[in-house]
Amino acid sequence: KKRYGITLEQYRAMEAEQGGVCAICKNPEKDMDHKNNRVRNLAVDHDHRTGKVRRLLCGGCNKGIGNFQEDSARLQAAADYLRQFGN
Repeated sequence: KKRYGITLEQYRAMEAEQGGVCAICKNPEKDMDHKNNRVRNLAVDHDHRTGKVRRLLCGGCNKGIGNFQEDSARLQAAADYLRQFGN
């Protein structure tokens, strides 16, 4: 709650609504927390400008959005680029 402004109950409700999978790739989290040898929880994605929580994402998708600086035009350009090569 301190970090994103949502309670554990709200997180669990979002997780249930999403079926326990990432809102983008629709896969469960796979990243391991090697400190406790468990799969990490889905990340709380939020808009860095407004702080508003969006959805829950796997680590890969969450990092991907961050690497593209939350810029939808850059993400679209990357998708268009991949499509040029049949991906």
